[in-house]
Amino acid sequence: MDTDNKVFQIIWGIVLAVTGVLVILQIPEKFNQMGNIGPNNFFARSCFYGLGIFLFLGGVKKVIQNKPSFSDDA
Repeated sequence: MDTDNKVFQIIWGIVLAVTGVLVILQIPEKFNQMGNIGPNNFFARSCFYGLGIFLFLGGVKKVIQNKPSFSDDA
């Protein structure tokens, strides 16, 4: 049962990391669509970039913490 949980956590970490990358890649396009408000709003951009970075780093951390160990203890 523990291995099933680790596999789920690794998959969830990958999903988080990919979502973070996609959020970061979509920010310029979405702000260009907003017109005059978008390019001048530094606070909104920094919040979205921060969200993307936190998602990516959280996913990477989850994958690293739940990676399988290949030790010879078994």
